[in-house]
Amino acid sequence: MKNIKLIASDIDGTLLLNGAKTLNPKIFIEIRKLREQGILFMAASGREYTNLRSLFSPVADDIIYLCLNGCLTFYHDQCISKEIMDTDIAKRLITTIQYDNNAEALISGEKTCYITPKNQSYYEHLANTVKNHVTIVDDLFNIPEPYTKISAYFKDGVNEHYQYYADMFDKDITVQIGGKCWLDCAPKGVNKSTGFLKLLSHLSIPAENTVMFGDNDNDKQILQTCGYPIAMTTAIPSIREICPYQVSTVEEGIASILETDTLS
Repeated sequence: MKNIKLIASDIDGTLLLNGAKTLNPKIFIEIRKLREQGILFMAASGREYTNLRSLFSPVADDIIYLCLNGCLTFYHDQCISKEIMDTDIAKRLITTIQYDNNAEALISGEKTCYITPKNQSYYEHLANTVKNHVTIVDDLFNIPEPYTKISAYFKDGVNEHYQYYADMFDKDITVQIGGKCWLDCAPKGVNKSTGFLKLLSHLSIPAENTVMFGDNDNDKQILQTCGYPIAMTTAIPSIREICPYQVSTVEEGIASILETDTLS
Protein backbone atom coordinates (compact mmCIF):
# COMPACT_ATOMS: atom_id res chain seq x y z
CA MET A 1 0.00 0.00 0.00
CA LYS A 2 1.59 3.22 -1.18
CA ASN A 3 1.05 6.85 -0.15
CA ILE A 4 -2.15 6.32 1.84
CA LYS A 5 -3.85 9.66 2.58
CA LEU A 6 -7.21 8.54 3.97
CA ILE A 7 -8.65 5.45 5.65
CA ALA A 8 -12.43 5.05 5.70
CA SER A 9 -14.54 2.51 7.54
CA ASP A 10 -18.15 1.45 7.69
CA ILE A 11 -19.51 1.26 11.24
CA ASP A 12 -22.19 -1.38 11.86
CA GLY A 13 -20.89 -4.84 11.07
CA THR A 14 -17.42 -3.45 10.42
CA LEU A 15 -16.07 -1.30 13.27
CA LEU A 16 -18.92 -2.47 15.50
CA LEU A 17 -19.00 -6.27 15.45
CA ASN A 18 -21.39 -8.77 17.01
CA GLY A 19 -23.95 -6.14 17.98
CA ALA A 20 -21.47 -3.93 19.88
CA LYS A 21 -22.80 -0.47 20.74
CA THR A 22 -19.53 1.27 21.60
CA LEU A 23 -16.19 1.40 19.83
CA ASN A 24 -13.05 -0.34 21.00
CA PRO A 25 -10.95 2.47 22.56
CA LYS A 26 -7.99 1.21 20.52
CA ILE A 27 -9.50 2.84 17.41
CA PHE A 28 -9.13 6.31 18.96
CA ILE A 29 -5.44 5.68 19.62
CA GLU A 30 -5.02 4.49 16.03
CA ILE A 31 -6.86 7.51 14.60
CA ARG A 32 -4.47 9.81 16.47
CA LYS A 33 -1.48 7.84 15.16
CA LEU A 34 -2.85 8.10 11.63
CA ARG A 35 -3.10 11.87 11.94
CA GLU A 36 0.50 12.01 13.14
CA GLN A 37 1.42 10.31 9.87
CA GLY A 38 -0.73 12.67 7.80
CA ILE A 39 -3.51 10.12 7.20
CA LEU A 40 -7.13 11.16 7.70
CA PHE A 41 -9.83 8.85 9.07
CA MET A 42 -13.38 8.83 7.70
CA ALA A 43 -16.45 7.26 9.30
CA ALA A 44 -18.57 6.07 6.34
CA SER A 45 -22.00 5.04 7.51
CA GLY A 46 -25.73 5.09 7.04
CA ARG A 47 -25.91 6.70 10.49
CA GLU A 48 -26.73 10.30 11.35
CA TYR A 49 -24.02 12.95 11.76
CA THR A 50 -24.81 13.65 15.43
CA ASN A 51 -24.87 9.91 16.13
CA LEU A 52 -21.42 9.46 14.60
CA ARG A 53 -19.95 12.45 16.44
CA SER A 54 -21.16 10.95 19.71
CA LEU A 55 -19.78 7.52 18.82
CA PHE A 56 -16.36 9.02 18.03
CA SER A 57 -16.47 11.64 20.80
CA PRO A 58 -12.79 11.32 21.87
CA VAL A 59 -11.72 12.25 18.33
CA ALA A 60 -14.93 13.92 17.12
CA ASP A 61 -13.20 17.03 15.76
CA ASP A 62 -10.37 15.11 14.12
CA ILE A 63 -12.19 12.89 11.62
CA ILE A 64 -14.34 13.14 8.49
CA TYR A 65 -17.97 12.05 8.43
CA LEU A 66 -19.72 10.43 5.48
CA CYS A 67 -23.29 10.09 6.74
CA LEU A 68 -26.61 8.68 5.54
CA ASN A 69 -24.95 6.37 2.98
CA GLY A 70 -23.41 9.29 1.11
CA CYS A 71 -26.28 11.79 1.34
CA LEU A 72 -24.39 14.05 3.75
CA THR A 73 -20.71 14.72 4.37
CA PHE A 74 -19.13 16.81 7.12
CA TYR A 75 -15.62 17.97 7.90
CA HIS A 76 -14.74 20.33 10.76
CA ASP A 77 -18.49 20.55 11.45
CA GLN A 78 -19.07 22.00 7.98
CA CYS A 79 -21.52 20.35 5.59
CA ILE A 80 -19.47 19.63 2.46
CA SER A 81 -22.19 17.95 0.37
CA LYS A 82 -25.90 17.16 0.62
CA GLU A 83 -28.04 15.07 -1.71
CA ILE A 84 -31.78 15.81 -2.00
CA MET A 85 -34.57 13.34 -2.81
CA ASP A 86 -37.44 14.38 -5.08
CA THR A 87 -40.29 15.48 -2.79
CA ASP A 88 -43.07 13.59 -4.62
CA ILE A 89 -41.09 10.35 -4.58
CA ALA A 90 -40.18 10.87 -0.93
CA LYS A 91 -43.81 11.34 0.06
CA ARG A 92 -44.84 8.22 -1.87
CA LEU A 93 -42.16 6.22 -0.08
CA ILE A 94 -43.15 7.60 3.33
CA THR A 95 -46.78 6.72 2.68
CA THR A 96 -45.82 3.16 1.74
CA ILE A 97 -43.79 2.73 4.92
CA GLN A 98 -46.54 4.21 7.08
CA TYR A 99 -49.11 1.77 5.64
CA ASP A 100 -46.74 -1.19 6.11
CA ASN A 101 -47.67 -2.80 9.42
CA ASN A 102 -44.18 -4.26 9.71
CA ALA A 103 -42.33 -0.98 9.25
CA GLU A 104 -41.53 2.30 10.97
CA ALA A 105 -40.35 5.35 9.00
CA LEU A 106 -37.27 7.45 9.71
CA ILE A 107 -36.52 10.70 7.88
CA SER A 108 -32.91 11.82 8.18
CA GLY A 109 -32.01 15.48 8.48
CA GLU A 110 -28.65 17.19 8.85
CA LYS A 111 -28.49 17.05 12.63
CA THR A 112 -31.63 15.20 13.71
CA CYS A 113 -33.97 12.50 12.44
CA TYR A 114 -37.74 12.81 12.24
CA ILE A 115 -40.25 10.12 13.19
CA THR A 116 -43.96 9.68 13.81
CA PRO A 117 -43.72 6.45 15.79
CA LYS A 118 -46.44 3.81 15.60
CA ASN A 119 -45.04 2.31 18.79
CA GLN A 120 -43.25 4.00 21.68
CA SER A 121 -40.64 1.23 21.67
CA TYR A 122 -39.42 2.47 18.27
CA TYR A 123 -38.64 5.91 19.70
CA GLU A 124 -36.92 4.33 22.69
CA HIS A 125 -34.85 2.11 20.39
CA LEU A 126 -33.68 5.08 18.30
CA ALA A 127 -32.97 7.36 21.26
CA ASN A 128 -31.52 4.87 23.76
CA THR A 129 -30.02 2.04 21.69
CA VAL A 130 -29.14 3.62 18.33
CA LYS A 131 -28.54 6.94 20.15
CA ASN A 132 -29.84 9.20 17.41
CA HIS A 133 -30.95 12.75 18.02
CA VAL A 134 -34.69 12.20 17.49
CA THR A 135 -37.44 14.72 16.73
CA ILE A 136 -41.04 13.46 16.92
CA VAL A 137 -43.37 15.24 14.49
CA ASP A 138 -47.08 14.98 13.78
CA ASP A 139 -46.61 15.02 10.02
CA LEU A 140 -43.63 13.55 8.15
CA PHE A 141 -44.80 15.45 5.06
CA ASN A 142 -44.04 18.72 6.83
CA ILE A 143 -40.50 18.63 8.19
CA PRO A 144 -38.29 21.77 8.15
CA GLU A 145 -35.66 20.29 5.79
CA PRO A 146 -35.50 18.78 2.31
CA TYR A 147 -35.67 14.98 2.17
CA THR A 148 -32.28 13.24 1.99
CA LYS A 149 -32.25 9.62 3.17
CA ILE A 150 -35.47 7.84 4.19
CA SER A 151 -35.30 4.53 6.04
CA ALA A 152 -37.72 1.79 6.99
CA TYR A 153 -37.12 -0.08 10.24
CA PHE A 154 -38.27 -3.70 10.46
CA LYS A 155 -37.99 -4.97 14.03
CA ASP A 156 -38.02 -8.62 12.92
CA GLY A 157 -35.51 -8.16 10.09
CA VAL A 158 -35.40 -6.46 6.70
CA ASN A 159 -34.45 -9.28 4.31
CA GLU A 160 -37.93 -10.56 3.46
CA HIS A 161 -39.15 -7.00 2.84
CA TYR A 162 -36.32 -5.73 0.64
CA GLN A 163 -37.60 -7.06 -2.69
CA TYR A 164 -41.05 -5.53 -2.25
CA TYR A 165 -39.59 -2.04 -1.83
CA ALA A 166 -36.94 -2.55 -4.51
CA ASP A 167 -39.57 -3.63 -7.05
CA MET A 168 -41.73 -0.63 -6.21
CA PHE A 169 -39.09 2.12 -5.97
CA ASP A 170 -35.81 1.04 -7.54
CA LYS A 171 -36.49 3.02 -10.74
CA ASP A 172 -36.77 6.26 -8.77
CA ILE A 173 -34.40 5.92 -5.78
CA THR A 174 -31.47 3.88 -4.48
CA VAL A 175 -32.79 1.08 -2.27
CA GLN A 176 -30.25 -0.83 -0.16
CA ILE A 177 -30.16 -3.03 2.92
CA GLY A 178 -28.41 -1.01 5.62
CA GLY A 179 -28.28 -3.64 8.36
CA LYS A 180 -30.25 -6.45 9.94
CA CYS A 181 -33.36 -4.32 10.50
CA TRP A 182 -32.91 -1.35 8.17
CA LEU A 183 -33.86 -0.56 4.60
CA ASP A 184 -32.12 2.62 3.43
CA CYS A 185 -33.45 4.72 0.56
CA ALA A 186 -31.47 7.57 -0.99
CA PRO A 187 -31.88 9.81 -4.05
CA LYS A 188 -31.43 7.88 -7.30
CA GLY A 189 -27.80 7.09 -8.01
CA VAL A 190 -26.63 8.20 -4.55
CA ASN A 191 -24.57 5.78 -2.49
CA LYS A 192 -21.55 5.97 -0.21
CA SER A 193 -19.22 6.56 -3.16
CA THR A 194 -21.16 9.75 -3.99
CA GLY A 195 -20.20 11.50 -0.76
CA PHE A 196 -16.80 9.81 -0.76
CA LEU A 197 -15.80 11.28 -4.12
CA LYS A 198 -17.10 14.74 -3.21
CA LEU A 199 -15.08 14.73 0.01
CA LEU A 200 -11.97 13.50 -1.79
CA SER A 201 -12.39 16.32 -4.32
CA HIS A 202 -12.81 18.83 -1.47
CA LEU A 203 -9.62 17.55 0.18
CA SER A 204 -7.69 17.04 -3.12
CA ILE A 205 -7.02 13.38 -2.31
CA PRO A 206 -6.86 10.87 -5.20
CA ALA A 207 -9.12 7.82 -4.75
CA GLU A 208 -6.18 5.50 -5.37
CA ASN A 209 -4.58 6.78 -2.14
CA THR A 210 -7.48 5.63 0.04
CA VAL A 211 -8.47 2.53 2.03
CA MET A 212 -12.01 1.40 2.86
CA PHE A 213 -13.22 -1.29 5.28
CA GLY A 214 -16.74 -2.68 4.69
CA ASP A 215 -19.03 -5.65 5.10
CA ASN A 216 -22.43 -5.17 3.49
CA ASP A 217 -24.37 -4.24 0.36
CA ASN A 218 -24.31 -0.49 1.03
CA ASP A 219 -20.48 -0.52 1.10
CA LYS A 220 -20.12 -2.00 -2.39
CA GLN A 221 -19.74 1.16 -4.47
CA ILE A 222 -17.27 2.87 -2.14
CA LEU A 223 -15.19 -0.32 -1.97
CA GLN A 224 -15.11 -0.36 -5.78
CA THR A 225 -14.07 3.32 -5.82
CA CYS A 226 -11.25 3.38 -3.27
CA GLY A 227 -7.67 2.32 -3.93
CA TYR A 228 -7.53 -0.49 -1.37
CA PRO A 229 -10.87 -2.22 -0.60
CA ILE A 230 -10.81 -4.38 2.56
CA ALA A 231 -13.62 -6.73 3.61
CA MET A 232 -14.36 -8.06 7.05
CA THR A 233 -14.06 -11.84 7.31
CA THR A 234 -17.74 -11.73 8.36
CA ALA A 235 -18.77 -9.71 5.27
CA ILE A 236 -21.43 -10.99 2.91
CA PRO A 237 -19.99 -13.13 0.05
CA SER A 238 -20.52 -10.50 -2.66
CA ILE A 239 -18.40 -8.03 -0.68
CA ARG A 240 -15.62 -10.51 0.08
CA GLU A 241 -15.45 -11.33 -3.64
CA ILE A 242 -14.53 -7.76 -4.64
CA CYS A 243 -11.90 -7.22 -1.93
CA PRO A 244 -8.36 -8.58 -2.26
CA TYR A 245 -7.82 -8.13 1.49
CA GLN A 246 -9.84 -9.40 4.48
CA VAL A 247 -9.43 -8.68 8.19
CA SER A 248 -11.12 -9.84 11.39
CA THR A 249 -11.20 -6.33 12.87
CA VAL A 250 -10.62 -2.82 11.54
CA GLU A 251 -8.23 -2.16 14.43
CA GLU A 252 -6.12 -5.12 13.29
CA GLY A 253 -6.10 -3.81 9.73
CA ILE A 254 -5.12 -0.27 10.68
CA ALA A 255 -2.42 -1.54 13.06
CA SER A 256 -0.92 -3.55 10.20
CA ILE A 257 -0.97 -0.50 7.91
CA LEU A 258 0.61 1.67 10.61
CA GLU A 259 3.32 -0.84 11.40
CA THR A 260 4.18 -2.29 8.00
CA ASP A 261 2.38 -0.13 5.38
CA THR A 262 0.64 -3.29 4.21
CA LEU A 263 -1.81 -5.99 5.28
CA SER A 264 -0.36 -9.31 6.38
